[in-house]
Amino acid sequence: MNDSNGYQPTGTPVPILLDTDIGPDCDDAGAVAVLHALERMRQVRIVGMMHCTSSRWGAGCLDALNSYFGRGDIPVGTLRRISSFLDSDELYGKYNKGIAKGYPNRYAEGEEAPDATDLYRELLSKTEDDTVVFVAIGPLVNLMYLLQSGPDRHSDLSGAELVARKARHLVAMGGRFPEGKEWNFEMHPESAAYVAEHWPTGITFTGYEIGAEIRTGRRLHTDTPVDHPVRRSYVWYGGEGGVRESWDLTAVLYAAEGPGDYWDVVRGCIEVDPDSGANRWEPHPEGRHGYLTRKMEPEKLVNLLDDLLVQLP
Repeated sequence: MNDSNGYQPTGTPVPILLDTDIGPDCDDAGAVAVLHALERMRQVRIVGMMHCTSSRWGAGCLDALNSYFGRGDIPVGTLRRISSFLDSDELYGKYNKGIAKGYPNRYAEGEEAPDATDLYRELLSKTEDDTVVFVAIGPLVNLMYLLQSGPDRHSDLSGAELVARKARHLVAMGGRFPEGKEWNFEMHPESAAYVAEHWPTGITFTGYEIGAEIRTGRRLHTDTPVDHPVRRSYVWYGGEGGVRESWDLTAVLYAAEGPGDYWDVVRGCIEVDPDSGANRWEPHPEGRHGYLTRKMEPEKLVNLLDDLLVQLP
């Protein structure tokens, strides 16, 4: 049964579909590392990963990280519907090109990875009903196109029907709560508004304010090899010894463990302006949406996430 009014892991590995804009910010690479650590701990099972910008290096970067962590078999797709969305190497490719070209993967020179919408539909058609947790840590454009997709060779269901049948919950890093503006929503306001209104399961938002106070990555520079691709991502993004806010890492942790001792969840309904991406919140105890508020001190979460971040394959 869909988790429409809350989210708690069931005690078995959570099947995860990750949607990421990997490249503009190094915390996406950190989130991938944390996700692999959680899989090795048997808390999650990675079903697939999708890249949600037009950068030719995103799929290769994801595939290289997965291969480094021993999971080069994970299906990887990329956005094909827009030809020039966040695709500037100078602005948004501070590390994804280096990882894609410098580490073994299937898409090292930007060869065509599968279309994200098509691959989503294929993977969902093969999963058990009411099980998959989507984790979106970038603009929501891939998820909008999935919802708007029609029947195809993978399934006779529309995209919205397929998600309603197969998905359990969506964890989305986006928004600022209880109201404000945040980068992921601002970059593609139309998709943020569409997904917020039409996604058929419950959604938990990990807002800007959650990850902003949890700065992780320091131990990457001391506890991992110099050629570790996530360490390299953080160096290329922020310099030697740099740390970064944990927006995307916290979303992955929530998907694996739920609120636990880490966060409280405020229930209600989000509204997103389709022109600006600004969001506002309407509280309601039975609302189909939720957003996280701090429960554990940030420094404790820094230590927890850094422990996961530096685990070697």
